[in-house]
Parts: sequence; C-alpha cells; structure tokens
Amino acid sequence: MVLADFLTALKRSGLEPARAALFITTGRGPCRFGQYAPFLGRALRRLGLGDVHILAPDSDSGYRDVAEYAAPLKRLVWRALLAADYLRDQLHRTRPYELRAGDADRAHRESLGEAAGVLETRGPNGKGLANLAAALGRGRDRFRAVATLPSRDRLKIGVVGEIFCRLNTFSNDDVVRKIEKLGGEVQLSGIGEWVWYSNACEWMTLRRTGKTLSRRAAAASLTAWVQSREEAKLLGALHDGHEEPSVADLVEFARPYLPWEGVLGEMVLSVGKAIHLQRKGADAIVDVSPFGCMNGIVSEAVYPRVSRDNGGIPIRVFYVDHATSDLEYGLEIFLELAAKYRRGRRGEGGQATCCAAA
Repeated sequence: MVLADFLTALKRSGLEPARAALFITTGRGPCRFGQYAPFLGRALRRLGLGDVHILAPDSDSGYRDVAEYAAPLKRLVWRALLAADYLRDQLHRTRPYELRAGDADRAHRESLGEAAGVLETRGPNGKGLANLAAALGRGRDRFRAVATLPSRDRLKIGVVGEIFCRLNTFSNDDVVRKIEKLGGEVQLSGIGEWVWYSNACEWMTLRRTGKTLSRRAAAASLTAWVQSREEAKLLGALHDGHEEPSVADLVEFARPYLPWEGVLGEMVLSVGKAIHLQRKGADAIVDVSPFGCMNGIVSEAVYPRVSRDNGGIPIRVFYVDHATSDLEYGLEIFLELAAKYRRGRRGEGGQATCCAAA
C-alpha cells in the first residue's frame, strides 16, 4: 500500500524520477518496518524508477539524520504531524454528534487543506508557526460551527496499536467510522507521541553510553525544547481542552508489563496509553494492528493482565488483513462488553471481561 500510494502520487505530480523523493521513516530491530525502505528501493529499481531518492531517517537517532538533507525539514514535519493529530481529534469529537451527515468531514477536509497550504508556504519559522496556529484556530471554529446533538453520552472507545494501521483508514477498514456507527466516540492515538518516544529512546541510549554531555546530547536537548515550544503554541491556538499525556507517563504506566528499557516499540505506548485512557474514563480499548504484527502480538499477551489491574476494562486486538475477519461483527460484540463495563463502573450492575484476541 505504501508503494502504491507513492507511485500514484508520482504519476499525478508529473515529476521526473530524478526530481522526486520518497520520504519514509525507518527503524532497526526485528520489526518488519525496518525492511520497508530497502524493499521500496528495490521495487522502484525494478520499475525503472531507480533515480527516485529515498529519504529514510532512523528512529534510533530521533530522526536527526534528516537534517543532512534539509535542516528545516524535521521542524516542518513535526508541525505537520501535530496539525494532523489535532484536526483528527476535532473530527472524532464532532462527527459522532453531527446533526447533518458530512458536516464534520467537510470541516476536517477544509481545515486540513488550509493547514497544508500554510505548511507549503516558505517563510521565517516564527511567522510560519504563527500562521499555522491561526489556521488551526480557524479549523476549531469550523468544527464548532457544526450543528450537533445536545447529548454526548456515547461510549468512549480508545484506539491504539500499530501507527500506520490505526491511522490509515483504508488499512484498518475505516474502524473509527464503524465504532461511531455502533454508538461509540473514539479517541485515537496520534503520531506525535511516537516522536516524543523516539526522543526519549535517544536519551536512554545517551545515558547508557555515557554521552549525556556530548554534542549529540546538546542537539537532542535543543530539539526537544523547540518541539515542546511549538507543541504548546499550536495547542494554545485551539483552546479546546485537548491534552496529551507525556511519554514519560506512558512508559511508566507500561513498566509493570513491558519495561521500556528492555522492550522497544509501539507496544510500550499502546499498553501505556490503554492505562491512561482507562483512567480518563474510557469504556474500552481497541488495538488495531496488521496481521502478524510483532507489536500487536506482544501487546495482546499482556492485555489480559492490564485489564485485570485496571478495573476489568475490555481490551481487544483487531488484526486487520482484509480477508478473514468480519470487523464490524467483532466490534458490535465488543461494544456490548464496553456498555456492560460502563454500567458496572457507574454502579448500574454488570461486569465486563477482557477479550484480548480477535
């Protein structure tokens, strides 16, 4: 799907291969994701597109190596990821309650387009950030203008899991809309938390190697300071109560099950975020992962214990392979568990149990 998306974009752009670049992050270790960039390069060469440049910064360095190609690019991508996360959150908080179908999607599409236009316009960093913050503020106003139901007492469903699969609607068979159709409101983990997690992992490596006073450590500190400042600026433009937990909190929540010093990857964030969402009032947790995903399998192994230790909140992994699973039927049953858990938490009788496998 990644290859097909890129080839489609390349064809539509009309660019010569030598003037095109494929931007895809990478990582090391046993996860299949580390093989994406090499595979894509091989596929492009076989298609006669070997002149396309592949830009694949590594998470192990906090994606610092992207600066070798364009120093402002990392900052630009960070702003883009935050904007996308915030607008997606607005969409998911508005769409389940809209009075006229399509209004929330229209507000999201227009707001995303405006934000993209700001990001595409070159200018001083300070001005660019202010313009993006203003665009997000206007996006917030678009969502507020959507006519909605007065009651917002839907089931609150947290969605975690493998980053691409949980965020790409085609890959996950539009799981968020299916949950909304069945009476839920989704809080979907964005991608910004992964960047903070990568920063934290870089600092862990610096401490382990005794390089906390090195130039690399100074650069990491400066990067984190800039990212924190820009995140606060963009969040401040929304004035909507949006709050993201710190990665430090998430890894501590996950520590009894997956201590992050020895277990690396989205599984740590998924488990930590599940606990955070339960404490914030979620009625169930859905983990969306591709078939055979290492992160999904490891998370699935500890979710029964996570559920028992956190009030019995229902947690289920949905492996998406577009072939063998009936996602909507599985979600329908799972949301019945969520409703039962909510009634029990409110003292209305009934107790849900964890169902961690799909």
